[in-house]
Amino acid sequence: MKKQALSLFLAGALALSLFGCSAQPAAESAPQSSPAETAGSSSAGVVEELHLGTTAANDTFTTFVESGAFGKMCYNSFVTAPFWQTGPNGEVEPFLVADWTVSEDSTTITCDLALDQSITWHDGEPLTMDDVLFTFDYNINVRKSSYSSYVDHAEQVDEDTIKVVLKEPGAYQWLKLVAGYFYVQPKHIWENIDAPKDYRGEDAVIGCGPYRFVSLDEDAQTSYYEAVSDTYLGREVTVKKVSLRSFDSNDALVMALRNGEIDAMYSYASPIPATMASSITGVEHVEPGMSDNTGSYMIMFGFRKGPTDDLNFRKAVTLSLDYELLADAIGGEDAQVPGVGVIAPPNLGYDETLPKLEQNLEAAKAALDEGGYLDVDGDGYREMPDGSPMDILVSPQNSSTRREIYLRIAEVMVQNLDAIGVKAHVDEQSITNEEYEDQLCKEGTYQIFICYCTSGMASQTSCYYYFIDNTLDGNWGTCDLPEFVEAYETRRQASDEKAYIEGTKLLQQINAEQYIGEALCWDKAYFPYRTDKYEGWTNYPGWGVINCETWYSLRPVR
Repeated sequence: MKKQALSLFLAGALALSLFGCSAQPAAESAPQSSPAETAGSSSAGVVEELHLGTTAANDTFTTFVESGAFGKMCYNSFVTAPFWQTGPNGEVEPFLVADWTVSEDSTTITCDLALDQSITWHDGEPLTMDDVLFTFDYNINVRKSSYSSYVDHAEQVDEDTIKVVLKEPGAYQWLKLVAGYFYVQPKHIWENIDAPKDYRGEDAVIGCGPYRFVSLDEDAQTSYYEAVSDTYLGREVTVKKVSLRSFDSNDALVMALRNGEIDAMYSYASPIPATMASSITGVEHVEPGMSDNTGSYMIMFGFRKGPTDDLNFRKAVTLSLDYELLADAIGGEDAQVPGVGVIAPPNLGYDETLPKLEQNLEAAKAALDEGGYLDVDGDGYREMPDGSPMDILVSPQNSSTRREIYLRIAEVMVQNLDAIGVKAHVDEQSITNEEYEDQLCKEGTYQIFICYCTSGMASQTSCYYYFIDNTLDGNWGTCDLPEFVEAYETRRQASDEKAYIEGTKLLQQINAEQYIGEALCWDKAYFPYRTDKYEGWTNYPGWGVINCETWYSLRPVR
């Protein structure tokens, strides 16, 4: 069987320094076993080998590219060591930064680092303060990453402490952005690499997290990893080896799970579709892993083009939609009708006091009447207030994986608008032409844009990152309402979790009044796993049971 030699210098000094074993060729140093062979071989209290499945490809191996199976697994404090990590409800938790304080003006974060834990890089070199300072400088000046774009510089205070100085107030929002995603990098590997995203040397996979990359079986599309020691940052590592196998489809992945070939699935922001829920429900030893999704399908109204720049029209569209039908179409029988605040229940700052959305066609028609959108020619469709024809463009996001559901949403919306006398049609170019859709979003010339807030962005910055005018921040947004912009900026400058939550609730209240955008459904996320061999799984909402806690909590079933 073909093996790709992407191994981490397992011969010689590394093998001796990290594992106390004799030098062997990389492909031979960590012989792999099948699930059947390892199922009963766990010693008391530890998992000898955890078999994971994913639909991401085992094709990119570098700590500077967040794609493919390897890159996405790094989100779980796995091969790499993030400065902070994210808790189950979006909280910022310590990792390499053991403790921190934020200045009153929210511009400086003083960080106490766990540099006294004898952490080593996976090639045997020690982790030092030089690596920490290099990581900030390199990300700011060479990689120019989004994680460091808010940072002016980092400076050393003493042997275990640094200060991260931001360009402007916004400490807690920055912590939310980087938790779990911003890793310390080895200076001795990257200091002479000018294009980190393009570098594919064998040492590009070296981190200093609790696991090291071992090898890739290219034919089997499976990568292998080992724990570097029995403990990490003072915690017992209970999972000794991990294999990560790539599947071509969710169907194939679920079949492997049902057959016991893998123990659990992992995929960033891509749970098993609700349409497949029946294939993982009621199956012996398979837990569907259902949780409230942090992300959501949603619509955004364009503020740079009429009539969606008018509150009366936005209100009418919101009141016209059949949320029961949309919830069923998007998430099946487990889905919920969303609230007017957009943000889903698992997210930090969710306001449970706000009402749920509901269809009210008579109220929608009244809002249109008040705004002057009348059927002046008697053809059954309303005109603009100046009497000119009105034909609303419903533009779905371009996505090969979500295309079918986006089209279904768009069709429902067009039908609902027709019921209140608003002529509308689906923007076919938006969903089929990526270049057109990209330009549409950059210019903000859409009227109604159907899109998706991923679980990661929902946790990091909330859906309102997408709503704010993209000339101020954000991604696709056009909203420049003064009260919304002020509230967004106030929350962005929050120095702690309390202020962030207060700001998030205010944004939800403004949205409830101004109809800037709406969630179309609060669906469930399904990340299935088996329960016959292991226990101690922790299901993070919208993320699944493979997370930063898995490596320390999983145990054999007793």
